[in-house]
Parts: sequence; C-alpha cells; structure tokens
Amino acid sequence: MLAPITSRNHDVVKRLRKLGTRNYRERSGTFLVEGLNLLQEATEAGAKLREIAYVDSRAEEAAFLRSRLSEPVSVHEISADLMGWVSDVVTSQGIVGVLDQIDTPYEDLDLTEATLLLVADQVRDPGNLGSLLRIADSAGVDAFLMTAGCVDLYNPKVVRSAAGAHFHAKMTRGVELKRLRDDTRERASLLGLDPRGDLDYLDVDMTAPVALMVGNEAFGIIEEDQGVLDGTIHIRMPGRSESLNVASAAAVVLFEVIRQRGMQRSG
Repeated sequence: MLAPITSRNHDVVKRLRKLGTRNYRERSGTFLVEGLNLLQEATEAGAKLREIAYVDSRAEEAAFLRSRLSEPVSVHEISADLMGWVSDVVTSQGIVGVLDQIDTPYEDLDLTEATLLLVADQVRDPGNLGSLLRIADSAGVDAFLMTAGCVDLYNPKVVRSAAGAHFHAKMTRGVELKRLRDDTRERASLLGLDPRGDLDYLDVDMTAPVALMVGNEAFGIIEEDQGVLDGTIHIRMPGRSESLNVASAAAVVLFEVIRQRGMQRSG
C-alpha cells in the first residue's frame, strides 16, 4: 500500500489546490466536491468522477465510492494537514472528489417547451447563487440561467450552498439576455423581480410560461438589462425591511407560480 501524500509540492495536491481558482476550473473543465453525501449524490446522478482524495479516517468512504463506480478512478490518501489546505472550509469532511463540469451550453437548450425559467443576472455572492440554484431545483424550473457577470457556478461556496442541486438542475452559464429574449419572445413573459417593481407579484397571472429574472444583490437588475423585460414585479412587505435576500425573494415568487398552476389544474 502506498504511503499517504504529505507534501504540498506533490502534483496531486497542487492540482486539488488549484481547483480553488476559477481560471484553473475553466481550463480543466473540472471542479471540486467535498463530502461523501455530495459525492455519492453526484455519482448516482451520472456525474463523471475523475479522482478521489481522502484522509486515513475516510478510507472506508473512499472504498465505498469506488465500489459504486462503473469505471476505475485515481484514489489518493493525503495527510489531514494537506486536506485542510486543499479544502476551503474550517473543518474539512476528509474526502474530496474531482468531477467534470456538468452545465449545458446555451446552444443545447431546448426552450420550446419551457414553462418556468430562473435567470440570475450579475449575482456575485457565492452563497446567493448556490441558494438560487437549490431553489430552482426545488421548484422544478426547466433551466437555471446565469449571465456572464455571475460568480462562477463551480466556486466551492456555490457548490456547498447548492447542496447537490448541481447534479439535478439544468444549468447554463454566460447567457446573453437579448438572445434569450429573442428565443422566448413568443412563448414566455420575462419578468424582473425588483423591490421597486411596477406590479405586486400576487396580482400577476403566472400560469402561462414565465422566465423570472433576479439581479445583483446590491444594485438589482442593471438598467441596460431591464430593456429585455416585459415587466417588473415586487413583493409587498408590510414590515420595516425594504427588501429580501435575492434567493429568498426568488423562492417566494417561484412557489407562488407553483401555487397558481396547481390551482389552475385543480380548478
């Protein structure tokens, strides 16, 4: 049995460490996932696992993962100190995997039958983007679309916040809003969620196909992008707070869409 890797200069460790940077993730087409539960969820969903690194106390978990794979992968035992250096959390879960990126290019999207889309425009906070992806997955949207100004979909904090949604939701990065508007003009309303929006979301019929767009945490949907919208909606808040977190606001509206469509079917 090979001795565990203990040097930061080892190729495996340097490669794992570099996956913490966006440029390397984009060049390699891979990303890092930490923890047995997420790794198991990824493999069960068909994501391609390239290699595994683990500390001694997680050897059984690594063996379990390997036993579930149809193809062999590289497996490395590394020291606990190195795992802490590779991981970006205070207390590492002791096992990480390198997976192929799994988003869908815009050209491969079929929007002809889409009835519910969530569009993130210039969302920069990793926790918010991950939460939006998790909400999109929970609400069963047809696709979660991100403009080029968003934080990287494979940022480790996004991956953690999404809690496995990467492996279930259809995701597309670098979306050009004018192209999306052209492709959906005859089929869906593109509505922007804004604290100063024109219409109360409860007054809007969302039983027809809808693309809901949310903007940046600080400045919302930028003026340049508002030109593609069919309208803007807001959430009425009788309390003292002027706005909700972007992910919370999206959840409120998306589940109102689900409620309205459920009422339509039951009626």
